Amino acid sequence: MQTLIPFPAEGGSTREPQNSPMTDMIREELNQLSSNDYMVNCILERMKPFIATLDCDLSLDMEITAENEAGVMQVIPSIQDLQSRFDGIISEIISERILHEIHLFHIERATKL
Repeated sequence: MQTLIPFPAEGGSTREPQNSPMTDMIREELNQLSSNDYMVNCILERMKPFIATLDCDLSLDMEITAENEAGVMQVIPSIQDLQSRFDGIISEIISERILHEIHLFHIERATKL
């Protein structure tokens, strides 16, 4: 009997960036930094291409048969570790980008005054 193990994934290229979990996460981080709504919306608008790039489907469906069950079960912890590393790296990239966008926002506002 075959069993499919779906690799956990969120997002997808078919989603509008403003409705994605990635956008919600970025909006929440901006709000925690005490950003006002205008600033949040400006930054999210500028970040749309960035969000669309990161908001991808990394699903990996594995078929388990009697012949490959032992091998697949040995690989699962490595895949979970890889997913954790990806999550950490993506979080760091997002945080750096948010800080950069906040800096740019303040520079743009200062030059308009």
